[in-house]
Amino acid sequence: MDSFNAIALAIFLPFIFAGLIPLANKVFKQYIGWFAVAGALTIFLLIAKVAPIIIHGDTVSGGVSWLPSVGLEFSIYADGLSMLIGFLASGIGVIIMSYSNGYMSQKEDLPRYYKWLLLFMGSMIGMVFSANTIQLFIFWELTSITSFMLIGYWRNKPESIYGATKSLVLTASGGLVMFAGFLLLSSITGTFDIPTILHSESLISAIHEHKFFLLTLTLIFIGAAAKSAQGPFYVWLPNAMEAPTPVSAFLHSATMVKAGIYLVARIHPIFSGTDAWFYLVAGTGMATMVVAGFLAFRQTDIKAILAYSTISQLGYLMTMYGYTTQHEPGIGVAAATFHLLNHATFKACLFLVAGIVAHEASTRDIRKLGGLRREMPITFIIASIGALSMAGIPPLNGFLSKEMFYESSIEMGAAIGSPYTILIPAIAVLGGVFTFAYSIKLIDGIFLGKRHDDELPNHIHDPGATMLIPAAFLAFLVILFGLVPSIPVHNIVEPTTAGILLEHVELHVKLWHGFTPSLFMTMFTFIIGLLVYSKYDAIATWQDRFNERHSAVSINYHYDAVVNNARSSAHKISAIIQPGTVKTYMSAVLALIVVLVFIPIVLLGANIIPHTLNFNFNIAPYEILLMLLMVIAAIAATILPGYLPAIIALSALGYMVSMLFIYLKAPDLALTQVLVETLSTIIFLLAIVKIPQKFKETISKTTFARDAIISVAIASTVFIMLINATQGIVSPFESLSHYFIENSLSLAGGHNIVNVIIVDFRGYDTLGEISVLCLAALGVYNLIHSRSEEK
Repeated sequence: MDSFNAIALAIFLPFIFAGLIPLANKVFKQYIGWFAVAGALTIFLLIAKVAPIIIHGDTVSGGVSWLPSVGLEFSIYADGLSMLIGFLASGIGVIIMSYSNGYMSQKEDLPRYYKWLLLFMGSMIGMVFSANTIQLFIFWELTSITSFMLIGYWRNKPESIYGATKSLVLTASGGLVMFAGFLLLSSITGTFDIPTILHSESLISAIHEHKFFLLTLTLIFIGAAAKSAQGPFYVWLPNAMEAPTPVSAFLHSATMVKAGIYLVARIHPIFSGTDAWFYLVAGTGMATMVVAGFLAFRQTDIKAILAYSTISQLGYLMTMYGYTTQHEPGIGVAAATFHLLNHATFKACLFLVAGIVAHEASTRDIRKLGGLRREMPITFIIASIGALSMAGIPPLNGFLSKEMFYESSIEMGAAIGSPYTILIPAIAVLGGVFTFAYSIKLIDGIFLGKRHDDELPNHIHDPGATMLIPAAFLAFLVILFGLVPSIPVHNIVEPTTAGILLEHVELHVKLWHGFTPSLFMTMFTFIIGLLVYSKYDAIATWQDRFNERHSAVSINYHYDAVVNNARSSAHKISAIIQPGTVKTYMSAVLALIVVLVFIPIVLLGANIIPHTLNFNFNIAPYEILLMLLMVIAAIAATILPGYLPAIIALSALGYMVSMLFIYLKAPDLALTQVLVETLSTIIFLLAIVKIPQKFKETISKTTFARDAIISVAIASTVFIMLINATQGIVSPFESLSHYFIENSLSLAGGHNIVNVIIVDFRGYDTLGEISVLCLAALGVYNLIHSRSEEK
């Protein structure tokens, strides 16, 4: 199997395995999780097959024709960056699904759980290997949808539904803004293909010189910031912790939140080297890093502490990728890439530990925990490794990337001069101090100190191997990458950095570099961090008091206000603009249609009745009779006093229309009309059984005259539109029918012109109608399903 096919299979295999889950569940039953693990492992091995090519500096690319009319292919681009995220999505996926076999209860809906995990994995892998922005956007939004289903897995918990909805609203909305940025980027470059832009200096120069450069960058970055919980968009991530802990470990340490970081890294060669990139990307990262780290102090749920630590750590990554100058555009890229890998290992490890603690102690409240080191010694060791790595303690991998972060901060400050020479390193150290404090809190609050016997079960112990081995393996990677950094650096970090900077990269990372400024910054971080930790509880109490007094400062406050007031606000607006009856609205809409049709006719000075129209109609007697019967049926439907006669007359009109289609040699339309008319008649007859059989409404002469005028105006408008469509509206426009007759076979490959119009020429319209019907069907299904659940 060649490399292109291996990557393509790695993208689609998760969707195939997800589709097979219901069938596999009948065979594997309570072991269905291991079937999902086998799928994830297969995907990991497919990506690993391509890894040697990427490590040696090559790329894998190719495509299959998708939308040739707009120059789009289903295209794949695999370089070091996509390989790194692909490895994290599939590798961490294997670990998380293995862990889930011990964590998830057999009473849970396991097929649904593993199905959405696999669908998310496929969406993530498809996104990072996409070679064009349209394809990337599709997979991007799929990650939002699948993560929504995973975060809201426990559908009976209001907190879970709230967190899922919040994440979908913010991340999907950010994706739409990002898509607008992609469209602007395409309009500037003339292509959707990412590698074409990346490897073209002329296109990148054109982007930098374009008047919409800043707007394009801002729109794309908003999508990245929303997905990676940066800036004001951070608020969705803490609420997403209502998901099952394995989901949190998968989505919020190694995959979903890394999607925004991936996008920033992917567009780095396009937009970096500018002041706008530094202030927007690095500025947002530094603010998020410090604020989220500070807010972590007041959290009492251990998953909430990890959530805010994740937001802060993502701020680290955003800051480092934002470090840039015109002469040195990639100052922080290598440091950010190494920390991206390290964060995935120690943060996934800590999330799994949080799941173990909650599973065994029956609580996630850190105020009720403490003194568990004796009862859970193995978990204590694993947790200490993960937390100390996050704090930047040597010889763990977090120490190495933290050192690189400090080095790049010093270099960035020196590159742009005062006052940033001091300010940027100082902000980096402040972020490190907060990280050190909440990392120590996790160890101290859970495992050290006194045991709260009144809050905890009598017997707590380390979990079984199914839950312990995945966390221990991640802890092993934390130690390995710290002691032997050449393994991840040469095989992962260097190819990834080269893929971002588009040049050969050699890194020299080791534990001891001598007494360097970054080492002194690390030592200062530890000293100040210990002092801050001594005031940890006091700071948390102050934050609680401040939040109570100034709740409007919180972004959550404004989000909830907008969402909660949406219905009442909409009601107030509709009460103003829609105070009347449905008949009034219909009359207004129909009158507007007449006006809109006649405005262009008047402005263009066209004849209402085309002068080319031939009034010498050659109509057969039976055609005249059929049309006369149609008119009689239509009049009868409007004047008959009872519902049943009116429905019969209306139905007769529909069947006579189908006869007209047969006469016009359109049997497919006739068949469709008969089916629709039959179904409509049955529905009408079923409905009138429950209501009085005669009209009770008295229609005044004024109302009748008004309705008659509107009806005649609409009928005349439709008549004028049809004859103009067949004869040509304004020269040189010709009849629309000629275009369809001449091009139905050559452009759409079909002889049946009507079918071709519906499925090809009007394909988007038909797709929209199908989408509406599918959404309506899903809504009806959910209503019925929810009613049955209540019973």
